[in-house]
Amino acid sequence: MRSNHMNEADMVRTSTNRGHASKTAAQAIYGSLSSSSSVSAANGSVGHIGRTDNRMCGWFPDSGKMSPVRRTFCLFVTFDLILTFILWVIYTQLIGDSSVWEAFTKQLAGFTIYSSLFDTVMLAAMRFSFLLLGYALFRLDHWWVIALTTFLTCGYLLAKSFLFDFKENNNNPLSYVVLIISFVLAWAETWFLDFKVIPVEKKHRDRVNRDHHYASERSRLIGDSEQGVMSGEDNEYYSPLVTPDGSDDEGEHRGGFQTPRRGHSRQASQSSMSSMGAREQDFVKQARETMDITLEMLNLEDGWKYQAGNDLEQGVVHSMFFKQYNRKVFRLQAIMNLEPKRIWEELAYGTNSSPQWNPTLTECRTLETIDDNTEISYSIAAEAAGGLVTSRDFVNVRCWGVRDGVFLSCASGTTYPDMPPQKKYVRGENGPGGLILKAMKDDPNKCELTWFLNSSLKGWIPQSAVEQGLSGFLLDYLKYLSQRLEEIRNQEGS
Repeated sequence: MRSNHMNEADMVRTSTNRGHASKTAAQAIYGSLSSSSSVSAANGSVGHIGRTDNRMCGWFPDSGKMSPVRRTFCLFVTFDLILTFILWVIYTQLIGDSSVWEAFTKQLAGFTIYSSLFDTVMLAAMRFSFLLLGYALFRLDHWWVIALTTFLTCGYLLAKSFLFDFKENNNNPLSYVVLIISFVLAWAETWFLDFKVIPVEKKHRDRVNRDHHYASERSRLIGDSEQGVMSGEDNEYYSPLVTPDGSDDEGEHRGGFQTPRRGHSRQASQSSMSSMGAREQDFVKQARETMDITLEMLNLEDGWKYQAGNDLEQGVVHSMFFKQYNRKVFRLQAIMNLEPKRIWEELAYGTNSSPQWNPTLTECRTLETIDDNTEISYSIAAEAAGGLVTSRDFVNVRCWGVRDGVFLSCASGTTYPDMPPQKKYVRGENGPGGLILKAMKDDPNKCELTWFLNSSLKGWIPQSAVEQGLSGFLLDYLKYLSQRLEEIRNQEGS
């Protein structure tokens, strides 16, 4: 037992050659990383791809099925035809001189643009035929079909509004309603297709393609290296979690949080994975890939641009634009006056209580525990800019562990069926990122903190405007964290 405590610092016992090969391979592929940290969509991923739109998460472009948003559009076109026909029938009954059938005959057999409104039904039938033919049968992704139907509808209705004899129909109010409704429905269909169907499908299709590219690249280049990092040679131990110093009890509590078991053998890890369901395995795989990407960012030295901060004691922020995310990733670096393991314990196991000391969060809780170092978490960010930026909520895969001698607490956004988007919050999006803690060589009681923030707040605020305020947010977080660590030192020192 004494020997175990003396070797506490060596928490990851893997072969040197395997660890070096993993790190080299990860660096080599960094430039080709995709924006998704989730599992491949082809394998039924529940990760990044589902964040385009919850309704789209079960649709894939190559499946041959119609997307949910396009199906809704087709239903709306059908509704257009039915509503127009019903309004025309009601109008015909109201103007009938002797009987309903005579009124119908007059509207149909004696049709003229001056006295009959049956042409509004024909316009609706024309839109129905053209739009379903183009967007349901041929699945077109261009706006030219609906532009044609809207142009013809508006042109005809404009001419009819001048030529129609409203006095002959006793100025029946329903005649005005039928014309106006026909005009409004035509433009509503145009808006729905151009602002909903085409953009949502394109965004979803692009993310599916990036997911496929991402999965193929990672499986080809670092498929074996992940096992080299996560497990040792010849059944050596991989210990992503840490037992408190001086503790003879693996379940002992420290700082109010229970520290899980010390480690698992390679066979135990494989057995644990095999006992999980497909969904849990997807989450675990996403968590491991998030750690991979975060470490790859740590090893990326060139290309970072200064944003804010004076020195490492007070924190320095840099940023770099990543094409695969189509936004900047921010990097916070600082020197912390506490050993890395203790800070890591606070961040890894104390997340749910972090709103008590971090005012940028109003709520943080665990939705599901996947395994000893992976969970699904839900957090709500506080309002900002005096309420101009409303609260955002996030659903993440959280993971924590020790790799290559550093402590990590990482997260990446995901889709979780039991926590769909909430009406009162805008659902934000987190790409792969997290906190990395590394002991300083000259002082083991201090550590280097690096945080990679990869977030999009969504909503109406442009990403460029969000990025201007993220440097201040990171420095504020560092201030709150430093205050919390000072409280911990005072509590444990007393």
